[in-house]
Amino acid sequence: MDSSHLKAAQTDSSGGSVRVLLLTQSSAHAFWLAGALGDEAEVVPVALDMLHLEPHLSESGLGVVMVDFSAPATEAAALLAADLRSGWPGVVLMGAGSAVDAASMLAALRCGVTEFVNWDASEADARTAFKRQLYAPAAPAAAPVPAAVSVEDTSVAIPLLGGRVGMGVTTLAVHLAVMLQEMQAHDVRGAVRRHQVARKAGASQLPPEEAAHAALLDLGLPARDGLLYLDVAGSYSFVDAVQNLRRLDATLLDSAVEKHFTGAAALAWPADLSLLREVSPTAAANVIRTFKALLKAQVIDLGGMVQADFLAPVLRECGQAWVVCDQSLGGIVSTAQMIRELESKGIERSSLKLVLNRFNAQAGLPAKEVAQRLGLELLHVVPDRGTALLAAASSGQLLSQTLRGDPYVTSVRTMARALLGEPMAGPAPAAPAPGILSQWAKRLRRGE
Repeated sequence: MDSSHLKAAQTDSSGGSVRVLLLTQSSAHAFWLAGALGDEAEVVPVALDMLHLEPHLSESGLGVVMVDFSAPATEAAALLAADLRSGWPGVVLMGAGSAVDAASMLAALRCGVTEFVNWDASEADARTAFKRQLYAPAAPAAAPVPAAVSVEDTSVAIPLLGGRVGMGVTTLAVHLAVMLQEMQAHDVRGAVRRHQVARKAGASQLPPEEAAHAALLDLGLPARDGLLYLDVAGSYSFVDAVQNLRRLDATLLDSAVEKHFTGAAALAWPADLSLLREVSPTAAANVIRTFKALLKAQVIDLGGMVQADFLAPVLRECGQAWVVCDQSLGGIVSTAQMIRELESKGIERSSLKLVLNRFNAQAGLPAKEVAQRLGLELLHVVPDRGTALLAAASSGQLLSQTLRGDPYVTSVRTMARALLGEPMAGPAPAAPAPGILSQWAKRLRRGE
């Protein structure tokens, strides 16, 4: 491609022209970028080939290298970006592509580009992104957040633990995440309406900003079951978030992380579970910490994930966890073992609260007795609504979508209100009292 028409007058401190190397197969993209940058820089188009690129990298005045990830050259662009990262670590690497092409955007994000320019956006947006990378001073070290406005005061991150697979953790986590999202969306819509009324009355102050999203972090086993309930593909995975932690911001959350139709974000393990070895416990905790600044609430499904070494840093970051258990003997034994292993890693039992799931007052141990055996405070009792949940799932929906007044949905709504700090009219509803026949059966078993 001929770059003679892509010259600009901007010079660097040494008197040479600041250059942007655009690695692309598209002349149209090169001319578009030149028009967007104007006098800010000289755009030099280069083929997607390291042999053609290397001579330009050693020339003076290099400002930015921008890689065009547009199809059909997405794979070639990703390979070249990886070579640049390893061979020229000091280069400022930006990406470009179409935001509607999920493959090109994900490839760019996974290569660790510092900015992503959307060919379908305005030229002003491209110019702003370029200036941010080339001229912005290094960001100062973040100051400590005052306790009065700490992230923990404004954001909720609640892990749901399960001592074994099949305790209903994922079903509960999915419903809770969606319920939290719906409540937050309702609050934000109310704030917008109040602001509109205030503006008509002459007020000028904007309503306080509130996080409008909740997220499900689907990190339990079996992997990615939560995505099935939400009907979300999950192309951008939790491993991607770990690898791009420095770029994890509101823009990436909105553009790359897929969402349920209610707006609840969903992030899960990748389909290739061999990639899990790349996620350290500390890295997982760092993603959760970063999301605290972006989300009002995170529900972290850790059902069946019983490795205490992985769980402990996550629980410390969150400060609390809900232990989901049912009335089965196997469930209680597995949960007790998990709690002991967490205690051996320094997790205090007082930070763990019991959610008794699939409770049937006519069978099994009473709720308080399960809590006593596990040595945990009983926080919530969720009724057994297996048939209704199965019917909703079979129709591709959540129970909260099909039966808003179902006892299971009511329990989840109570949990969400408690997490968001909403005042309750009274304590959470107690489990239904056992019937007279059940009471007599228990007395006979005890020899009373």
